[in-house]
Amino acid sequence: MLKGFLKWLAGVFAALVLLFLIAFIAISVLTDNEPTVVDNSYLYIPLSGSISEYQTPDPFASALGKSYLDIKKIRDVLEKAQVDERINGVVLQIEMLQTGYAKIQELRYLIQNFRKSGKPIFALLGPDMAFTKDYYVASACDSVFMPPSANLFLTGVSTEITFYSDFFKKFGVHAEFAQIGKYKNSPDVYTRSKMSKPHREVMTDILGRLYRDIVKTIARSRNLSETQVEHLINDLSGFTGREALKAGLVDRTGYLPDFIQTFSSDNRKPARLAAADYAGVPASSLKIRNKSRIAVINCVGVIAGGSDTNDPYFGKIMGSETVIKNLEKAARSRFIKAIILRIDSPGGSATASEAIWHAIRKAAKKKPVIASVSDYGASGGYYISMAADTMFTAPNSLVGSIGIFAGKFSFKGLYDKLDLNNETIQNGKNAGLFSVMQPWSKSERKIIDRLIGDFYQDFVQKTADARGMTFEQVDGLARGHVWTGSEAIENHLFDNTGYFYTAVDAAVKMAHIDSTESVRLIYYPKEKSMLDELFSTLSILSFNTNPLDKLQGVLQHIQNKPLALLPFTLKW
Repeated sequence: MLKGFLKWLAGVFAALVLLFLIAFIAISVLTDNEPTVVDNSYLYIPLSGSISEYQTPDPFASALGKSYLDIKKIRDVLEKAQVDERINGVVLQIEMLQTGYAKIQELRYLIQNFRKSGKPIFALLGPDMAFTKDYYVASACDSVFMPPSANLFLTGVSTEITFYSDFFKKFGVHAEFAQIGKYKNSPDVYTRSKMSKPHREVMTDILGRLYRDIVKTIARSRNLSETQVEHLINDLSGFTGREALKAGLVDRTGYLPDFIQTFSSDNRKPARLAAADYAGVPASSLKIRNKSRIAVINCVGVIAGGSDTNDPYFGKIMGSETVIKNLEKAARSRFIKAIILRIDSPGGSATASEAIWHAIRKAAKKKPVIASVSDYGASGGYYISMAADTMFTAPNSLVGSIGIFAGKFSFKGLYDKLDLNNETIQNGKNAGLFSVMQPWSKSERKIIDRLIGDFYQDFVQKTADARGMTFEQVDGLARGHVWTGSEAIENHLFDNTGYFYTAVDAAVKMAHIDSTESVRLIYYPKEKSMLDELFSTLSILSFNTNPLDKLQGVLQHIQNKPLALLPFTLKW
């Protein structure tokens, strides 16, 4: 019976594979066409929600009409639109952006760069509501528009942090963590009921810097005084389109059809060109990005071993094996002249971070390596960035957090509350080190303290060597402290302020490429393979009905592992 069932299961799997391949090939053939761009067009770019730094191209999703915009695509379409004579201007429709601080700054930089072309770029807020981040980006445009009855909320910057210690106690869950660095506050949300003084100190400093940047940037962009902007934020905060016009925050009220004629070179109605479609136009067809090659290796997500993946609990996972494989390919290629590491990571596994560090140093022996940080280059994200020959960060990136922690959760109390009996038999004094039924013993705690202590010493020493500082100097800046990019540069943890194109310019110079060349950028990871697509599709068929097994499975990602991970995230 079992043998017959296995044969049947193998047959079903083979049929699914065949159907998948046939569907993929058919859809690819039918949809493999370059988008049509007509004269008298304007580029339409919707900006909303969380915009990722980079998404690996997915031919199957594209064939099914699933489009997306990441920062890489936004950067590319604006660069192409600058030189494409068929495009007369750009409209950004901005509503409820939820991306990070450095990406917001980079969007402003890209807008300002586009304006050098002489073509207009307009921001349309709404159609319903817009917030501080939306306006921060919009204010970089030539003009800002808004529906008369829509709402704009300028409320400044804030963060909310939930602490789970008391909640865990009610359910019999015990969280135990060891950490090095008084500012390494990641475990605090599990072990404390409120914010510690060091945690509050860092958060207050970061939020203060971000708030001052918001005020200064809006004031400079809208020709207002900083006092006026603070009055608008603190005394008024909410505006209809009409009120925003009166306050000098927008240039005109109305809807998209009311001002698109501005983009027409004659009396004809301009054609709308969606950014997701325009992304499919090769840059080389516009005679740009077609010369010497530079690799861009995207290091995005929480650092872990294995391959890149998406985790339902931890989000985007940066697999060390994937990054190392990409580094090796780029280093071997005789066509690639330099490597840019585009980093957007809060850190993760200490051992995986070190493996990537070694691969970067190995690649740097063959060609220049430049690190460019987006929203996050913290903890393990900083660890890998310091392996580069030179390092750039955006002013509002969150970086540093040179520290380490490890911990475990024990569920004995929860099992008791649920009348579940668990019995353990063990040989070996420290056999219960990874048990989810009991906290660390004294000897087990000593093991963890020693392991994370060794890693911290190595982390600090590597930073000292990379930055030309003493161990003591770095240790004074480390201890888990998170810095904005601007602070990190002041503290010599990075070389300079810069965005992605700053890193490209540095790569050109370090690789001795003619500065007039429009270098070709080769992005890694490349397209998802057919096999990746297949297993991604079939994975939805797997499930686990035991909630306790699910919870324990999640905790295996962090249980007792030395973690170099950012101690918080911010929203505003």
